[in-house]
Amino acid sequence: MGFFDWYYYGKAGKRDYSEQDMPRNRVSLFFLVLKDHFFDLIKVNLLQLVFWLPFLIWTYINVAALMTVGSQAYETDGSAQQMLSTMNSYLFMWLIGLIPCVAITGPSSAGAAYVMRNWARDQHAFLFSDFKDAFKSNWKQAVATSALTSVVPVLFYTAVSFYGSMASSNIVMFLPMILVFSMTLMWALMLPLLYPLMIGYELKLSALIKNAFLMAAASLPRMLLARLITFIPVAILLASLFVGNGVVILVISLYYIFFGFAFSKLVYASFANGVFDQYINPHIKGAQVGMGLRPHMEEDDLLDDDDEDEEDDLPGEEA
Repeated sequence: MGFFDWYYYGKAGKRDYSEQDMPRNRVSLFFLVLKDHFFDLIKVNLLQLVFWLPFLIWTYINVAALMTVGSQAYETDGSAQQMLSTMNSYLFMWLIGLIPCVAITGPSSAGAAYVMRNWARDQHAFLFSDFKDAFKSNWKQAVATSALTSVVPVLFYTAVSFYGSMASSNIVMFLPMILVFSMTLMWALMLPLLYPLMIGYELKLSALIKNAFLMAAASLPRMLLARLITFIPVAILLASLFVGNGVVILVISLYYIFFGFAFSKLVYASFANGVFDQYINPHIKGAQVGMGLRPHMEEDDLLDDDDEDEEDDLPGEEA
């Protein structure tokens, strides 16, 4: 029974660290957590993969179809306009098929967000049981969030296609295109905060969306950085599809099968913890700020003062 208890609940603990051993910033804390929970991330990824399989299978089918269409057009010297029209049709079909594939992933994202929130604060989490509990207690809001996310790409593609065709004859139509792009980007920047906000605070769905929007707007550079970090493998995959590099496509596919989804959730949880410590937790009575980080100590001030004194002692340049 001991083995199965460990497999279901996770490892019960680790050695105690003193406050002096704790990281002083979130970057150090992130890499410490990544090192301590590397193999646990694989387990969380496999849990999420169960719900992301329809997305991966549907995407693989459409990519294979697109590559077949492209090779056939190349062999038959088909017109570029005809090939582009066919690719647009496949792209729209892919986006429509993504709606149910993405909509079912919400509860698993909530479960992973809870586990990652704890790990990103250097707190213990029972991997499987906490994942399951957060999945069950947040599934309604999670499904609503993932359902909204699933229709965003379709709305974006439809709006850009519509206004793009009109903009060719009327430059004013670029304004609604820019508005649609901004709204889509804002939703993408809100998502890393939505699930951690959902599992950490008791809010209605409208309040979740409102607070995620306000904090994403106030933390725009940080949220852009979070998205850029997790977009790197996607960019490599798209480039590999364009040039037809099968080895890189296989490597990136394996990355997402075993690690990528959980790693993204850990990145988002780390950024979300910092945002919540800045905008929410100081205003909640009893809420702790800077969990997992080294408390501010007088010794830190003394070290900083010593560093400043050493800089003052350095010889300056003559005027």
